[in-house]
Amino acid sequence: MFIATIGIIVFVLSFVLKGLNKQTPEHVNFGASAWTTRVIGLLLVAAGILMSSIVIVPAGNRAVQLRFGAAIGSLDEGIHVIVPVMDSTILMETRTRKEESQATAASRDLQTVTTSLALNFHIDPMNVAKIYRNVGTEYTNRIIDPAVQESIKTVTAKYTAEELIKNRAQVKAEVEQDITVRLKAYDIVVEPAGLSITNFDFSPEFNKAIEQKQVAQQEAEQQKYVLQKAELQRQTEVTRAEGTAQAAKLNAESLRAEGSGLVIAREWIQKWDGKLPSVYGSGQGGMIFDLGSLMKSGQVPTGR
Repeated sequence: MFIATIGIIVFVLSFVLKGLNKQTPEHVNFGASAWTTRVIGLLLVAAGILMSSIVIVPAGNRAVQLRFGAAIGSLDEGIHVIVPVMDSTILMETRTRKEESQATAASRDLQTVTTSLALNFHIDPMNVAKIYRNVGTEYTNRIIDPAVQESIKTVTAKYTAEELIKNRAQVKAEVEQDITVRLKAYDIVVEPAGLSITNFDFSPEFNKAIEQKQVAQQEAEQQKYVLQKAELQRQTEVTRAEGTAQAAKLNAESLRAEGSGLVIAREWIQKWDGKLPSVYGSGQGGMIFDLGSLMKSGQVPTGR
């Protein structure tokens, strides 16, 4: 309508020029200028009316059609013709949009938790006129942000601060479901898996308590490792002692069954390094013991 308004002004100006023509000397003639101006004004008015009757709705949008300010319907993407002067349009985006929010709430154990999240949503294209009539174009501030705040407070109160960290996926699912129900009443659609919890922020006191708990758990794990190592060493010593006792028992049985001389000779042979002993007996320059006599004395009777 801006062009039409300019045309009306130009058209009125043509009559001003015509009036001036009557008051000027005969050698000054504004008649031709007045007629030219009048034609230009009429053309501008006609072009303005024509242009104001054509509406182009771009992709990803819907237009709310207003008649004397009242919403009477919506226009899809493309070119539309409306009644000039009587009708006007308001564009509303129907593509997916992202709204980032922060909400502070108290957990079940009365810890202060600040939740940062991002919500992907779009308005219902079939109900843009209804949304404009009931909410207007500021639906993010009027509807979405309060719904997010209320949902966060409702769900956070069900969990302790520690449970919020451990059950992040479950908390996200509950918050998303609650927001979806709240926004559906206003024809605002939450995208599938459209909610993302980007951060949980706790009070400095709680963060310090968590840090101390982690340190204590690490110390407990270290102490557990030390105890396990000590237990393993004890079991090793017990096994070694049991093995030594078992060996002694077997040697004792061998002494009883085979004779002490044969057992001693066998052990001497097993441990001999191929060198002659350096210790000799006092008689006849021989060795400290006679291996042959030991073998002979330790022979098992043939009747065995």
